[in-house]
Amino acid sequence: MASHHSPLRRNPTQSRATATLRAIREAALRILKEEGHARLTTNRIAEVAGVSIGSLYQYYTDKHAIAADICNALLTSELDEIKRLDRQAIALAENSLDATLAFFVEEQVARHRRLYLQLQDFYLEIHWKYDFEAYSRKRYPNKPSTAEWLPSALGRHKDALRVNNFALAAQMVANALEGTIHATLDRNPELILTQDFVDELHAMLVRYLKKMPGEGIPND
Repeated sequence: MASHHSPLRRNPTQSRATATLRAIREAALRILKEEGHARLTTNRIAEVAGVSIGSLYQYYTDKHAIAADICNALLTSELDEIKRLDRQAIALAENSLDATLAFFVEEQVARHRRLYLQLQDFYLEIHWKYDFEAYSRKRYPNKPSTAEWLPSALGRHKDALRVNNFALAAQMVANALEGTIHATLDRNPELILTQDFVDELHAMLVRYLKKMPGEGIPND
């Protein structure tokens, strides 16, 4: 008689590995939430996950690798939104640079908020390692980076701007945004959870880019 194989057992090794990885990630998040960062050790993660320490080290070198995988899983889950977000930002730029910057700041801060709220204090050790744009470009190689689409958005509003080099200004905006978020996470992370932080960061970028009243108007 010909043997018949159940689809569920077609690749049991991969299925077990997926379940083990998920259990380890969920255990790390549970420990962070219920016990705190100080209790996040590989031994404790293995215990809560219900796997041997040997199984844990089969997949992860240390707890930082587990946290990286959690971050990557969250970022991957958001990649499908990238095209929509890009289209929305570019559409806003047609009419309002302020609205474009506000939207862009909100999205960037929100992403770090989600990671911080999941990993809590542990995220403060590792946040500098995560570049969402670089990560998304691996998934969508043709996706324009901020430094590539923002110059044209600035050019649409050049009469209202004090900058002349739109490519450089776009890079400075991107750097200022990411740098301010990371520096705040280092010094006062709870600030990124407030709307005031978002509003002031938006205002900072607008002040850098836009002319003040009367600026640039030639004297009669």
